[in-house]
Amino acid sequence: MMSEQQKHPMQLAFEQNLRFLNQESYPLEFFQDLFQPSEYLQTATLGVADFPTGRVVLADPLCYLGSKYETTLEQQIARGSYPVQAAVLRTRYAGLRYAAARLLLAERPAARYEIAMPLGYQPDDLGKPGVFSFFGVDAGLACFADAAISAEYAKFETKWRRQNPNKNIYDDYFAALFAKSYMERPEIQREGGDFICWPLPESGARLVMFSSGLGDGVYSAYWGLDAEEQPVELVIPFMNPEKFI
Repeated sequence: MMSEQQKHPMQLAFEQNLRFLNQESYPLEFFQDLFQPSEYLQTATLGVADFPTGRVVLADPLCYLGSKYETTLEQQIARGSYPVQAAVLRTRYAGLRYAAARLLLAERPAARYEIAMPLGYQPDDLGKPGVFSFFGVDAGLACFADAAISAEYAKFETKWRRQNPNKNIYDDYFAALFAKSYMERPEIQREGGDFICWPLPESGARLVMFSSGLGDGVYSAYWGLDAEEQPVELVIPFMNPEKFI
């Protein structure tokens, strides 16, 4: 077995990052620092996502959105449209990565953060048999989506696959959109594209897709709550920046 001393620093950071993710809680300062500009971090608004029902879904958009494997959250938000932002991290070994993403619900500061639980569960249920907070990523992408948008996406995908047998929905549809996004904003993404703000073909409702840190894995989201216990943001940490700068 390879010793810690023999491992490349990037491999060590990756392994430490896996152990860091999906904790029940983190210090308030961790979330605050994710979206504070620094030498290595900047906050970039990727687009605006529409929430016609206020029921929030977390998913890998290409693998699980609109399926039984997406994660619908217990906490709802007011119906509306909200900015999606990324904490853009310039790493020592992995290039430019999104250390976190957030759905910005209000300009008020968060007084505390609470892990976002799936429909039917509260944070006190975490740790009980069969209760998990995280959602899975298998295409290196994630999204915040409304339940109605998720349902519409599922119809779009089914129709597209029926009309395009033997084709790949990323390679043959979305790749060009990501490439266009990169051409428009190369300073905050890698070549080939790390995000799109995509209007669904039928309704025009907007869905923002973004890369998930170092790629595939399982990730938890956290509600930022103000002094009145109202949600002001929803944050998905993908990386612990301290391990990569």
